[in-house]
Amino acid sequence: MARYISELYNRFMSLRLTDVRALAAGIERLTIWLRRQTPTEVSSTTLTALDRLRREGPLRVSELAAREAMTQPGVTILVNRLSDAGHAERLPDPTDRRATLVRITAAGEDVLTRREAARAEVLRARLAELSDTDRTLLTAALPAIERLVATGNEESRKTD
Repeated sequence: MARYISELYNRFMSLRLTDVRALAAGIERLTIWLRRQTPTEVSSTTLTALDRLRREGPLRVSELAAREAMTQPGVTILVNRLSDAGHAERLPDPTDRRATLVRITAAGEDVLTRREAARAEVLRARLAELSDTDRTLLTAALPAIERLVATGNEESRKTD
């Protein structure tokens, strides 16, 4: 098992374009499958914005726009929808009286919690169909996936 994981690691570390494309396609298929299996009452754009606000705390609209790769007018419309639905609120920026911050509310947290619980249940059922080896391999890959995502988040902050 350890040798197989080592070989798999070495294969992906070679960064062959075909491997990278296959990994990207697999991640995309998993994401699409999870979305289809667990529909929510809000859009994926709303979910990603709420998730960012939960992870990073209150942000200015301009910061949220940059980190979500959206236009500032688009994020303003999104924040208006979030606020109207009670999923986020605007606060005065303590460092700049002219600016406001956007913060997730308890209702917004609840939307994310329900989505995560639904996805976890669907994924748990599907994982139960896999072999112990496959589940071990997926679990072993989690730290690398987290590092990959963390690096991407750091890069988005540097562009602000």
